[in-house]
Amino acid sequence: MPFKQSLRIVATIFFIMVAIQFINTFSHGFVSQFGIYPRTLEGLIGIPLAPWIHHNWGHLASNAIPLCILSFLTLQSGLKKFALVFTFITLAAGSCVWLLGSSAHHAGASLMVFGLWGYLLGLAVFQRNMKNIAIAILVFFIYGGLAFSLLSYQPNISWSSHFFGTVAGLLSAYLFKKHK
Repeated sequence: MPFKQSLRIVATIFFIMVAIQFINTFSHGFVSQFGIYPRTLEGLIGIPLAPWIHHNWGHLASNAIPLCILSFLTLQSGLKKFALVFTFITLAAGSCVWLLGSSAHHAGASLMVFGLWGYLLGLAVFQRNMKNIAIAILVFFIYGGLAFSLLSYQPNISWSSHFFGTVAGLLSAYLFKKHK
């Protein structure tokens, strides 16, 4: 995918998240209720919405840059592949969080950060070519610390979003390895 087009898509993702955060700020957190709330009918709406919602500006800041970088790298496989992977991770990981997550509002792009991280690492395993291996090395060098957060629990952070995001990302690398 051309560099400028990839940048436009990444910028669009970023500005959508910022716009939603402005609405959440000015509505005193009203938007946060639309995250995933496990095992409730109301929580189902959060499956597609949760990656776009952040509880505060710090939460958004911690997710925005990694999401933009990993999205840009994933876009190098093409827009259709990116849309397929993004949608699969959102729905698969979000559904698992809804089924198995702790009773709290789960929201934030970390589900997608971990999902795209898993996808890009998985491509190096399932599509062994120099481009994917080079991207995986770069991704692991920059974001290898994400692996440690999968091994630890921190209060008020959705471990299940991180875990199921990673699993969905790896699974999407396997499922869509031959998708053109």
